[in-house]
Amino acid sequence: MDTRCLAIALLLVGLIPAAHAANWEQPAGDLAKQIAALAAPGPAKLVIRNESSMAAGEIPLIRRLLERDLRGFGIVTGGNESATLVRLTLSENLQGGLWVAEVIEGTETRVTMLPVILGAAVVSASGPSLTLRRSLVITQPEAVLDAQIFSVGATQRLLVLEPEHIVTYVRSAASLSFAGAAANSNWVEDQRFAIVRTRPFPRDLRGELVAAQDHLFDAYLPGVLCSGTNTGAQLAMACSDSDDPWPVGGTQRAFYNAMRDSFTGVLAPGFGMEVAPFYQASDIARPTGTGLLMGGVDGRVTLIENNTVKLVAGASDWGSDFAVIRSECGSGVQVLVSGSGAGANGDSLRAYELVGREAISMSAPLPVEGAVMAMRAANGGTGATVIVRRDAPLHYEVWNVSALCN
Repeated sequence: MDTRCLAIALLLVGLIPAAHAANWEQPAGDLAKQIAALAAPGPAKLVIRNESSMAAGEIPLIRRLLERDLRGFGIVTGGNESATLVRLTLSENLQGGLWVAEVIEGTETRVTMLPVILGAAVVSASGPSLTLRRSLVITQPEAVLDAQIFSVGATQRLLVLEPEHIVTYVRSAASLSFAGAAANSNWVEDQRFAIVRTRPFPRDLRGELVAAQDHLFDAYLPGVLCSGTNTGAQLAMACSDSDDPWPVGGTQRAFYNAMRDSFTGVLAPGFGMEVAPFYQASDIARPTGTGLLMGGVDGRVTLIENNTVKLVAGASDWGSDFAVIRSECGSGVQVLVSGSGAGANGDSLRAYELVGREAISMSAPLPVEGAVMAMRAANGGTGATVIVRRDAPLHYEVWNVSALCN
């Protein structure tokens, strides 16, 4: 190689880092500006987590660019003892990259997001991170509002909430030794309780079974509250008129509007702010504690976190039913969501994770031959009970749905 060719080669090699830097120069500057609008000048600890398909070798370059641009706003990174933590998550969705920055100061967390264009070389081709698995628990012609399995001593009982009855089942001893038994053969009806009420139910009826602290369960229906207790080998149940709020999380309760089949938005004890009417809500683990995920009647999904209401992006095609579950996959916490409407071919289920305020799809759709009517976390949160209505002939199915890592 002559001297001129060697010089050109060395020049091209020297330009490679500059070309890579140019890819992230603009997004790093834009994100630094957004972070500076949330964080006060001074020392800060910067933590970067890569949850995208971006090569690990890109991270140090992004860190250097971001640290440089933050210094221009008076934010100096590197102090491990700083009271300010900037946590950056590099993620992606079907539209491209998404950088989510959380600025944590004391007990307050503020979040900002920046869409980023990713090159074709870094687009993930690995496919979904988990697969949804369903198993049929029971099927019956009568309508099912909810179903849960409760442990009573050494006995497992399946409770099925119907519009007029609560039916309890125990496991069949014969089915325990017959792996090929059909779903219904695993359970034998044990007791049947009539739901005693003085007021008529609305046409669109909803009900929920909830584990209680000082007795076995509570059943919430419009204008009625039924409680079940253990009495030796059998259960006892009593119902009374009630307009008490329904539990919608570990600490929150909400008032139900039976005429609109939704919750009014009035919470107890509440968060000191006005909440829009919603159809369903559930606690969800977050990096700074626990948030309340809510599906509004207007179709928007919001998250209450640190006494702030945040709109969840990427959830425009969610249906009205969801359940927060735990698994060994991804971050360990997923949201199982129904489709936005049952079409000619039925409904669907899909798992998402929340990264910052972005809903990221984690699974391919699980087809549902029918319509999802209700969904609740089950099995201690490691799965969900899904109620499905199927036509021709009309009947109801109770599924258990869980996540398997790919």
